[in-house]
Amino acid sequence: MSDTGAELETALTELEALARDGKRRPDRYDARALLVPLGEVLLKEGPNPVKDEVERARRAGEALGEPWEEAVRAELSLAAAEHVHAVDARYLDLPNYDFAYTLQARERLEARLAAAAELDFELGDALRDGIRRADEKLAPYLEGRE
Repeated sequence: MSDTGAELETALTELEALARDGKRRPDRYDARALLVPLGEVLLKEGPNPVKDEVERARRAGEALGEPWEEAVRAELSLAAAEHVHAVDARYLDLPNYDFAYTLQARERLEARLAAAAELDFELGDALRDGIRRADEKLAPYLEGRE
């Protein structure tokens, strides 16, 4: 099992336990632990290799209800906000701007978005538009870097 596969299995096991015992509400860290590795697999291999994992995540999410939905929305919002704020032109023009970190964070955001979509979470228009605008701001700075 790959590191990503092991991370996904751990996140699912913990989410299922959280749904069973109900001792605490899920938070954005629980959402991140699931969304990132699930999304990475989805982006790399497509939905078929993780169809059982997606179903497990759906069942656990349904058992957790609104608190799980809130946790996922919070994680998506924060990850998107990080990307939007990171591509502020005041920072992009600095000679020591960390493009590698920004690109890695953007890839992890994309993984979160892919997983959320597979789990049928709707991304609001404002969030989607903010990410799109940030990507457009970043694009000229990446020309010649690839």
